[in-house]
Amino acid sequence: MRLCWIHPTTRTESLEPLWAKLETSIRPILRPDTDLEFRFLPKSGNFTRSLYAEHLNSVHMIEAALSAEADGFDGIFLGCWNDAHWEAREVLRVPVASVSEQSMLAALTMGRRFAIVTVSEKTAVSIEMDLFAYGLRDRAITRPVRAIEPQSDHCLLSQSIEDPYATFIPRFEAAARICIADGAEVILIGCGYYGPLLRSNGYLEVPGTGVPVLDSSAIGMKYLEAMTDIAQTCGYVKSTCHSFRPPDAAALDTSRRSLGLA
Repeated sequence: MRLCWIHPTTRTESLEPLWAKLETSIRPILRPDTDLEFRFLPKSGNFTRSLYAEHLNSVHMIEAALSAEADGFDGIFLGCWNDAHWEAREVLRVPVASVSEQSMLAALTMGRRFAIVTVSEKTAVSIEMDLFAYGLRDRAITRPVRAIEPQSDHCLLSQSIEDPYATFIPRFEAAARICIADGAEVILIGCGYYGPLLRSNGYLEVPGTGVPVLDSSAIGMKYLEAMTDIAQTCGYVKSTCHSFRPPDAAALDTSRRSLGLA
């Protein structure tokens, strides 16, 4: 099967070590017959810590997903917690997975209550909104999403590519331990990039607690692999009634052209 991981950013040169790390972290967990391609957006504000900026960026992610489907990919992965996978599912005919929904569904199989530790307060707002949208709020703790302090920036991300234990993990653990004290039995890493960095460095649980720390990107990709396998062997992709019923193709193309997208 051919899967496409769509990044929420352009290919930022300063983060080339991160892109290389994702390649070496994600590819080995997939099946030998799974072909994965990473794609970047041709246009992006490279900023999603704003509800409006996230909304703008989501349009370009869905456009990239449409291009990937047209290029023959069997499954599409939206590689950011700030995603628009329901909108993508409406217009695509192949399985669509996201970092957020798939990792949260996986957390339900590992504990009764989960929490998410993310990279900024604005990102926490978006993730908590997703929790309500997915109908999973009752399986999370009372304050389900916490941000590290100080919040992540380009410098911290770059440093963590080589050594996440130096600065990121202490900040992450401080928030995670509060979540555990509030009842969390599973912690998700609320970032598509830090998850692979922690997992590839052997950080799989909060020390001394028995609480798993989930690499949401790795889990999301494995779920997409399973979703695509189900589509290819059993014929199930999505409902085409109500929410995910495809819109009129001509009307959609007209709308996209009017916005300069097609």
